[in-house]
Amino acid sequence: MKKKEKRMIAIIVIVGIIIVGGLLIWRNATNKSEPKQGENQVTEKYVDVLEDGTKLNKSNKLKEIKKVDGLEIGNIQLTYQNGMAVILGDVKNTTSNDIGLTVIELTLYDEKNNVIDKIEGFVSPVKAGETVQLNMGVSADYANAYDFKVVKK
Repeated sequence: MKKKEKRMIAIIVIVGIIIVGGLLIWRNATNKSEPKQGENQVTEKYVDVLEDGTKLNKSNKLKEIKKVDGLEIGNIQLTYQNGMAVILGDVKNTTSNDIGLTVIELTLYDEKNNVIDKIEGFVSPVKAGETVQLNMGVSADYANAYDFKVVKK
C-alpha cells in the first residue's frame, strides 16, 4: 500500500469512529431524558399521579379534623391538574345554631412545617349538626402539601 492510501484509510476509520461515538452519545442523552415504562415518575413524597396526569395528594394529615368556632373541617382532598389545584373537604357544624356564609383562611404546610401558602375561601351556610362540602380552587400546584391549619376570617 502506498502512503496516500494508508492515510486515506486512517482518515475514513477516524471519521467512522467519530460518527459512531457521536451517535452513541446522542442516543444515551435521549434515553436519559425519557422515563422508562414502569419507572416511578413521581418525585413528590405525598403525591400519586393518576393515569390522566392528575396529581392526588395522599398525606394523612390532610384527612385530620381541625376545629374553628364550632366548625370541624377535615377529610381534605387536594388534586392538581391542568394548572388548577382543587381543595375539597367536609365542614361540619358542631353547634346548635345555624352558621351563615363564613370566610376562612386555609394555610398549607410542607413536611417541615414551612408555610406553602395561605388561601382564603368560603364555607357555605351550614345548619346545626349538618355537613357541607368545602370547595376551593387555586391556580397553583399545592399537590405535595403535608398538613393544613384553618382560621375564621
